[in-house]
Parts: sequence; C-alpha cells; structure tokens
Amino acid sequence: MVPDCHTGRMVLDHFDLPTTFVDTPEKLQEALPLWHAAGVLSVDIECSLTGMHHCVLALMQVATHDQAWLVDPLALDDLMRPALQAMAQVPWIVHDFSGDGIVFKRIYDVVPDSIFDTMLLSRALGYPQPGLKTMAKLKLGLDIPKEEQDSNWMLRPLRDAQISYASRDAALLLPLLRILADEADAQREHPEIGPRLASLPKEMRHLLKRVRAYVPPKHDPVVDKVRYLGELAVERAKKLTALRWAWGNEGDVAAVMELGNRWLTARLAHPPATREALERTIPNPRFRRKRAEALWEVFREGGLETQEDADSSDGLIWNNTERP
Repeated sequence: MVPDCHTGRMVLDHFDLPTTFVDTPEKLQEALPLWHAAGVLSVDIECSLTGMHHCVLALMQVATHDQAWLVDPLALDDLMRPALQAMAQVPWIVHDFSGDGIVFKRIYDVVPDSIFDTMLLSRALGYPQPGLKTMAKLKLGLDIPKEEQDSNWMLRPLRDAQISYASRDAALLLPLLRILADEADAQREHPEIGPRLASLPKEMRHLLKRVRAYVPPKHDPVVDKVRYLGELAVERAKKLTALRWAWGNEGDVAAVMELGNRWLTARLAHPPATREALERTIPNPRFRRKRAEALWEVFREGGLETQEDADSSDGLIWNNTERP
C-alpha cells in the first residue's frame, strides 16, 4: 500500500495483495490448507531488535501469487512450531535466509525442506548490492520505505505503515523471482555468470545445511571481551546482557540502543561508584528513569575493583576505600 496524497490513507497499488492478519487458531487453521496447496510460499519475518541469536519472532509474512498473510507469533505462541512444520514441506521463496533461517531454527527447531533465495540469485547475476530494497527498485521500480524495518514490531496493534511494509516484503518476492529467473535464463551461457548460476542449487543446499547445524553461542561477545577483568566483571556482563536482551525482546528499543557493546564494556572496565554516576552515563532520560534502578543493582553488590588502575577521581570506578 502507498499513502494517498489527499487523504493520507493507505491505498492498494499493483504490488499489493489482499492480506489477512492471522492471530487466532481459527485463522491459522484456515490458512494452512491454502499454504499447503500453493506449491510455493514467499516467506519473510520481522523480529525484535536483539539480533538473530537472541531475538523474538514478532511477525511472519507469507504470500502466494494472489494472497498474503501476516502471522502473529506473539498471539499464536505454541501453535507456531506445528504450523511451521507443516509449512516446511512446501518450498519457500526467501531473500537472505542466512539470518532468518537461524531464527526459525533457534526458536522453533524448524527449517524448510527446500528454499530458493533471491538474494543468492541476485548475487550470482552480478549485482554487487543484492539487498531487497535495492533489487526491488532495480527490477520492480518499487521504493520500499525501509525506515519501518527497525521499528518496534513487538507492539500491538501494528501501525498501518508497518502492515503495509510487512505484507509487501513477502508479496514482492514472487514477481522479483520471475524477473530474475528470466534474466538468469538469458545469462546461462555467460562465461562468468553461467558457472555461478549452475552452482546455485548446491549453494542453497549448503545454506540449509549450515542453518540446520546452528548452535546458539554460549556467551554474549561482551562476556568474552571482559574476561581479562576478572570473575566479577564476567558475572556483571552476563547480568547486563541478559537485561539488554530481555528488555529488547519486550519491545524496549532504547535498551538495544543505549546498552550497546561499547557502553557495556566501558561500565564493566570502570564500574560506577554510585547510582548517580551510573545515571550520568545514560543520556536517554526516559530510559534512565525506567531502567537505572535495575542496572544499578548489577553494580551495587560486590563493589570490587575490576582493573588495576583504580585511582580515577571521576567517581565512575571503585577504589580501595570507596564502597556503596
């Protein structure tokens, strides 16, 4: 959908499909036979902003040639895994499955039997920037408003702009594939492109093999980065990163933005001596008011030095005499 200049409402254009929001067992039961009968499904997802190793699946978009569905995993919960197991028997059209596949594997332990990745096809055809936004513009003449990509997908109800963005991302994969497939047929004898196209089936099978073999990392990278600071820093790192992922997966975007790796490692190397000192390191006033107490609890206990140079006078680290 695109905004109508006169009314501001979202109106259909020729890339949009009739869309159903699937948020009840009854709607899911109605959709499953249609997906199974389709023969091929276009699939995309939107997640919380905590990265593929930690995120929550917030929305799944499914499309056929003539219809789209927005599936709400937050509402369907335990029904998602059996639904995905049924969907896995149908080939999926995807764009950059390396990250999305890990989300499906990690959360639901489900990986489709076969995929066709339009990003891999775009790359084989020689496009140096084969992201979906770029390819949609080049091949479909469609501008995707990617500012919605990093919006808060955990909040309900979703905004009209989010619904439009999500349904279109899945719906355009099939027309994009048709155009790229025609281009591939014309390029099969090309001395460079031809061999890359010939190796695509093997590349996609290898991608699925990697996804199926995925094992979540044992530790957040921040934990490993601060090991030289000692056991206290490591324990604090585990608690801080757990808070970051928990808050981010609740839809608190500020948790992801404010508690970046640089902020975490700085606080672990130079622990704040007081809550006030901690608060001075958090520029976002709303996030500071909401989360400072929980963050301070991590530093309140075990106020020991985490580095040899503990003579700073800025009040941000412990010394041998200061205690809370």
